[in-house]
Amino acid sequence: MNAAAGQGAEMADAAQIVLNTIRRPVIMISEEGFITFANADAEDFFRSSATMLARNTLSKLIPFGSPLLTLVDQVRERLAPVNEYRVDVSSPRLGIEKVVDLYVAPVPEFPGSVVVMFQERSMADKIDRQMTHRGAARSVTGLAAMLAHEIKNPLSGIRGAAQLLELSASDEDRALTRLITDETDRIVSLVDRMEVFSDERPIDRYPVNIHVVLDHV
Repeated sequence: MNAAAGQGAEMADAAQIVLNTIRRPVIMISEEGFITFANADAEDFFRSSATMLARNTLSKLIPFGSPLLTLVDQVRERLAPVNEYRVDVSSPRLGIEKVVDLYVAPVPEFPGSVVVMFQERSMADKIDRQMTHRGAARSVTGLAAMLAHEIKNPLSGIRGAAQLLELSASDEDRALTRLITDETDRIVSLVDRMEVFSDERPIDRYPVNIHVVLDHV
């Protein structure tokens, strides 16, 4: 019995040594949700020692509603491993941004327990996401410039026609042509403000008489 117990302890120590050599965070979660094992990389990942991690449930370390919590429940219920990619586990404890690939599997020797292995996304992947966001911003900039051009062209024609009509219009009709001119100028001014999305120059700030604005409402 003593020899068997000693051999079992050696196997457990060997297993921990092997898991600590894996350069990815690995944790085991009990049926109650507590972290019963964490390798060295998991300690770095969660910024806490294995002893401190053992005092917490996974739900206290991961943001509420995280897909990881759902995956753990799914694996525990179906008793089948799952791979999931690009899972956001960002939290103040883990850092500003943590996006990982996950491997979650049941542990048959410990009913209800689940092992989770994390793989942080590469720097290239993070750069790719940043470039995607920048591309979207450039698309918005280009759209604003195109809309401004397409709107201002016909407005110039409308304003010019109103000015020509004003030359031969009666006093009563001139009030209408001036209204058309004023409104086209107002819309052009509004479109010019849209072009701020494609203009990197500092915005000009100046005082505005609120009564003038209210008169046009």
